Amino acid sequence: MFKSIFAEILIFFYKMTSDYGLAIILLTLLVKLVTLPLSIKQIRSTQAMQRIAPEQKALQEKYKDTPEKLNKELAALYKANNVSPFGGCLPFLVQMPVLFAVIALLRDPQIMIDRFPDFSPLFLGTIDLQQSFAQLIKGGTGVAAYIIPAILPLLAAATTYFQSKQAASGQNAQPSGMGSITMLMPLLILVFSYNLPQGFPLYWAAGNAFQIAQTSIFNRPPTLADSGGEIK
Repeated sequence: MFKSIFAEILIFFYKMTSDYGLAIILLTLLVKLVTLPLSIKQIRSTQAMQRIAPEQKALQEKYKDTPEKLNKELAALYKANNVSPFGGCLPFLVQMPVLFAVIALLRDPQIMIDRFPDFSPLFLGTIDLQQSFAQLIKGGTGVAAYIIPAILPLLAAATTYFQSKQAASGQNAQPSGMGSITMLMPLLILVFSYNLPQGFPLYWAAGNAFQIAQTSIFNRPPTLADSGGEIK
């Protein structure tokens, strides 16, 4: 179902731009705009967890030997502050089927070929987005044939690393372990980008860029105007 919907949207953007890469970027931005309310909720949930972090830590120290009492006290703390420790999971769960649908769409070149007899899979006339990094490397010759196919996977990995670090810096109230995730995710994206069409790392990098900008805006420090003339 999602695949068919996104296919029609991608076709619409391709008609508008005549560039497969730009069409994918516009599809990415549309997906991010549709899921923006959920993403904002995730950011607000993280900020709320940060605010109650000192109280949460104090409870964990006080009731470290009585887990049942600790759970009750933590539940009361969350309720009193209208906070859900799992509030950040919903956007991720919603976006998973979207991601799978987009990957399935990008791996099915016949959809675009059937609709456009003169379809070009090139992004800015340079990178074939319907071939994988491995395919491009195997079929290319010369230095450029090795450098150009690596641009999108490396960009996807780099933006994933930055976005993960950005998220980790805003989750001081969360359990430890974010450091390993920050390193693991870019490596996973590189692995996926090796065999998936180049449209995938483009989609991923564009989504990361949107997410980084969004998080920077909503996590910016308070200004004088925001705090009524006094920075708190």
